[in-house]
Amino acid sequence: MDTENAAAELVELQACGGPTSALASLAQPVRRWFQDRYGALTRGQCLAWPAIATGRHLLLSAPTGTGKTLAAFLPILNRLLTGQANDSPWAALNSGVRCLYVSPLKALVNDAQRMLNLHLDELAALVPDARRPTVALRTGDSSAVERRLLRDNPPDVLLTTPESLAVLLSQPLCRALFSGLGWVVVDEIHALAACKRGADLALSLERLEAHAGGAIQRIGLSATATPLAEAARFLVGTGRPCAIASVPDDAPVEVTVQPLPDDGSFLAQLIAAIEPRLRANRATLLFTNTRRLAERVGWSLRRAMPDWDEQIAVHHSALAAARREEVERDFKAGRLRAVVSSTSLELGIDIGTVDLVILVHPPGDVVRFLQRVGRAGHEPGRVKRGLVLTANATELLEAAVTGACGQSSQCEPLGVPDHPLDVLCQHLVGMAALETCFDDDVFSLVRRAYPYRNLTRADFDDCLAYLFGVDRTGEVWLPARLRHDEDGFTLRNAATGRLLRRNLGTIVADENSPVLMRVPPAADADISSAGEDDTTYQLVGEVTTGFAERLKPGDRFLLDGRCLECRTPRDGAVIVDEVIGRPAAPVWGGEGWPLSAELARRLYLIRVQAAEQLREGPDLLAGLLRRDYGLNAESVAVLTDYFQRQECVSEVPDQTFCLIEGMPGERDTTYYVHTPLNRLGNDALLRVLVHRLVRDKGRSARSLVADLGFAFTLSSRQEDVPGLLREMLDERTFAADLSASLAGSVTLRERFRRVAQTGLMLLRNPLGRKRRVGGPEWGDRQLFDQVGARDPAFVLLRQAEREVERDVCDLAAARAFVAQLPRLAVRCRYLTQPSPFVESWTHLAHGPAESVETPEDALRRLHAQLTGAAANDRRS
Repeated sequence: MDTENAAAELVELQACGGPTSALASLAQPVRRWFQDRYGALTRGQCLAWPAIATGRHLLLSAPTGTGKTLAAFLPILNRLLTGQANDSPWAALNSGVRCLYVSPLKALVNDAQRMLNLHLDELAALVPDARRPTVALRTGDSSAVERRLLRDNPPDVLLTTPESLAVLLSQPLCRALFSGLGWVVVDEIHALAACKRGADLALSLERLEAHAGGAIQRIGLSATATPLAEAARFLVGTGRPCAIASVPDDAPVEVTVQPLPDDGSFLAQLIAAIEPRLRANRATLLFTNTRRLAERVGWSLRRAMPDWDEQIAVHHSALAAARREEVERDFKAGRLRAVVSSTSLELGIDIGTVDLVILVHPPGDVVRFLQRVGRAGHEPGRVKRGLVLTANATELLEAAVTGACGQSSQCEPLGVPDHPLDVLCQHLVGMAALETCFDDDVFSLVRRAYPYRNLTRADFDDCLAYLFGVDRTGEVWLPARLRHDEDGFTLRNAATGRLLRRNLGTIVADENSPVLMRVPPAADADISSAGEDDTTYQLVGEVTTGFAERLKPGDRFLLDGRCLECRTPRDGAVIVDEVIGRPAAPVWGGEGWPLSAELARRLYLIRVQAAEQLREGPDLLAGLLRRDYGLNAESVAVLTDYFQRQECVSEVPDQTFCLIEGMPGERDTTYYVHTPLNRLGNDALLRVLVHRLVRDKGRSARSLVADLGFAFTLSSRQEDVPGLLREMLDERTFAADLSASLAGSVTLRERFRRVAQTGLMLLRNPLGRKRRVGGPEWGDRQLFDQVGARDPAFVLLRQAEREVERDVCDLAAARAFVAQLPRLAVRCRYLTQPSPFVESWTHLAHGPAESVETPEDALRRLHAQLTGAAANDRRS
């Protein structure tokens, strides 16, 4: 079904019958309980309850703290408590799960369990002769006992994550467990739809629909999904209608942007700015863009405020689950005054009332900004107070534009990945684990999932061929996961089923090592193994294995906002004691984001607008910044000076020309090219430019990619760079040349490794011991080369290439820029100092793009390696 037809099936609920009509959909005891406990309904509940009561699929978009979870669950609990759910044909099949709740975070699952059990205890006492519905959760943290209870005594309401749901669907118990399923509630749907976890969930929902005895009502919840129609299509799949209930966020928002002095002492200035805010508020939540900075800020605050040592905590995904839950409980109970997080508290975990949210650096996109600031207030009508602290003028401008876009709800559009084939491979094996599957039936089921609406039969058949272990000619060349069975396919053997369940999921993380702290025997929190010397250990969290392997006894590092000293490795873990000292902060992979493409364009345009205002005088520019962006006098002064210095040193580019700034050195020249693209789009431009320089000119170039521009260095003093840029960024064969530049690159190899793990080609958790011959990534490197040599169009290699062109290099944005380039003037200005715009690139330190060698470079490198090896041989 195409997108246009899907759009016709979406109905937005603009009006409702009011609280009386909504309450009428509930049984009288349930209605009385709600009124006694909560009083007035929120608008979201007014819209949602009648729609859910009539069985309609529903997407509810409402601000954080407005009762979305209860809006979804109370009509369902009403039916379960009053026995109405037993009237449905599907309910008579068995006593399995009636309602399934899926969340992107385990912490949200835990929250939902606490909330439901509390409400059900109260409700069951009011409904005569009611059987209290049971609630259970299933996540990666669930114990063996909890999993056995789920099998033997299924709950009425099951709370889980996409990964754990996929595991359940691969087990024989899933038919009995879900054959009576009536409702699925998907929380924070925007956080799932835009990534592979959403594609995984979409396929699971279609499989659930096939297992259930009737249609499953789907309910999605979000605070920031845009556009809502796209989120609704993702929720219900193709060919199904969906109602949309949208509640505008009319709570007052107060956001202050404060620049910190750009003098090289950012952390000290940061702590000095934060401390008075913490003392002035009862509860403050701080967000950083990386776990590393969260640790540094948490530790620095505890040192600067020793009287608050036990009232400041850190919260991020590298900490032990028990510690994160403890921080959440203590913050909600008021025992903590401040918590520093990276991303783990962005979504709707119940942490109580927050007076102020502080953002250390702008977050890079509007949706994340709204999620973070939205944690303040967290009740209907309460003021949401946010403070953004910035390190330089570029960040200050970004924060101002992000805040203004957030105030006017100009969010980035949701981008649903298009039929990821590695996720499909997982589900094909999962379906085959239960029964013999038939190609045509499975293909039809998969295409009903919205991310797979454009899946071709050729791609589907290629996935099956890979899983059968054969190439396009039918020759066996890979270990098989499936085998032919009659006219269909089934699992190859029982061992493959065990491998599947050990390797399900789309989250591919770095290999980590646990950090264990020695604790007194009396300690009883999250206790791990005890050794032969009866020493007891407590899990603090984890660091990357690479970081752990470099630690020596006596080295100190930060984790949980504490200074930990490495004692000795033990069975792959790092044993530590808490000490007083000056620690180093670990570096975790995959942190930080580029600007969103939309925000990059808006920043480029505001710079043009600011330059136009400045030409009429600085007062006009100052008025614009105060009026349209709500900046205070200090911020206005910083940005006015920023633009004036750019105009003095160089100029501000606009839509009519492309600006290049050249910085000659003694032997070479670095050229800074300004574009309206974010880092992903500029990465694509730069890769093609460097590739063509090598191929067509026999010249190499060092390079740097950033938001709003890129740089390359040539070994010449001066040349016709505008002409060279036009020639090297010609639109013809751009996509093919980007593909050629990526072939064999570290970027593609790394992405293929991730795709191969998701697609069950490389196993994160093989049966038995992990083989480490040649190092932990030896097999990965060999596999990439072997696959490329055997079949350059191999299905998982194609998937990796697609992802690099979407997630690492924005091919579409780059092609649009090069298509426009012939119509633009290209100006090259030679400068004696970096312009203010370029200075921010070094501040941000995005790192160089991958270099491409000329044949001469390769020969010189090989010669150096050989002569160095010979010298080493002589020395030995």
